[in-house]
Amino acid sequence: MNRLFPMPIYTFVKIAYKNGGISLKGIKNLLPWLIKTILFEPLRWIELSMYNKKISQHKLTKHPLFILGFYRSGTSYLHQLLVKDDRLGYHSNFQMVLPEIMLSSEKILLPVFEFFCRSFKLKDSVHRVPLSFRFPGEEDATMTTSVNPRGAQWGYFFPKMMNQQFQKYVLFENIPESELEVWKQEFAFLLNKISLANHSKQLVLKSPPNTARIKILLSLFPNAKFIFIHRNPYEVYLSNKKFWKVTQSIYAVGGTRSVDINSIILNTYSKMMQRYLLEKDLIPEGQLVEIPYEDIIQRPLDSMRKIYETIHLDDFGYCENKLRSFVEHQKSFVRLNHEIPADERKVVTKKFEPFIRYWNYPIL
Repeated sequence: MNRLFPMPIYTFVKIAYKNGGISLKGIKNLLPWLIKTILFEPLRWIELSMYNKKISQHKLTKHPLFILGFYRSGTSYLHQLLVKDDRLGYHSNFQMVLPEIMLSSEKILLPVFEFFCRSFKLKDSVHRVPLSFRFPGEEDATMTTSVNPRGAQWGYFFPKMMNQQFQKYVLFENIPESELEVWKQEFAFLLNKISLANHSKQLVLKSPPNTARIKILLSLFPNAKFIFIHRNPYEVYLSNKKFWKVTQSIYAVGGTRSVDINSIILNTYSKMMQRYLLEKDLIPEGQLVEIPYEDIIQRPLDSMRKIYETIHLDDFGYCENKLRSFVEHQKSFVRLNHEIPADERKVVTKKFEPFIRYWNYPIL
């Protein structure tokens, strides 16, 4: 595949044009895209010339560990726990924001970015923690920030695209087989690059769209291991409503007026969970463990020990003390109290009832 052309700025402008252009409110969120696609473009070419062949020839010696679960189900917290085990590699926020130059520039730029985060006490608006570019990131977000038109998360920048991208690049419905093969190649290329950055350690990866891609992931990595975390669907719904408000404020460059956020949450959650329940039996025995969000919050060490034993990770004792120290320094999580408006509650219950019953959560 030609990774030099078309240039990212061309692709970005084309995507913006097809989706109504840049909104007035979105202008304030445009600067990072201009920096990436114009200012950093020479650095991207340099990195390609230095590493493209090496990335293409690289092979993952250990198949990845995938964290599955819908947005706001506890996947990020579980990811943080797992990466305390330094035998595992992971995808950092720096690599997610600047994937085009991560191999050649991370060692130089990461300390600078971290200095600014600490000096100005910057906050991660989504996770409500101090901002750090060492924090684990998501590979689907990276496919989008690398200005790949097949990135599943363009909908957070151009909300009118959300349903289209979800159908095409999360569920892979109504696309030609050749398009799926291109996505696989690009996904594998990204994981090779992440693996190189982590010196070939086993990768622990977290991206909610992977929850609906078990069959595809197994076709690429038959020995991959999976951790599925589930949370009360009512809490997931409420948390996603807040999540969308934040992302529209800090990420969206396209218009948001005609976008029905409630409908997007209901449809994407139900379709993703349906696909997960349909495909999870494809995972060989000993490669999948399911864990409730409540267990991770209330009994984190016991839950992590169960994960390590069930899917046969390395000795848990090696990282137990690190995990205990991390858990003790975490702030208590704020529990949502199911304050869903009555008219929405009926719709949510109707849409989510099969999953509420499946995981034995109380129906409101």
